[in-house]
Amino acid sequence: NFKSYKVKVTTNSLNIRKDAGTNYTIIGKIKDKGTYTIVNEKSGQGATKWLELKSGGYISSDFVMKI
Repeated sequence: NFKSYKVKVTTNSLNIRKDAGTNYTIIGKIKDKGTYTIVNEKSGQGATKWLELKSGGYISSDFVMKI
C-alpha cells in the first residue's frame, strides 16, 4: 500500500507529463519551487523514477527533494 508524501521542487521549471516517461505529452509546468503531494511512483523513460502528483500528472524524481 503506497503512503503519500511531500516533495519540494528544486528546479526553476519542471514539466508535468501525462504519464510516467519523457515520451508522454507535457500537460503543465511547475515554476514556483513549491511543495507537492506524491500519491504514487512509477518507472519510465528519462528519469530515475516518476512521481504522480495528487493534482494529476507525473514529474521526474530527479528534480525534487523529499521533505
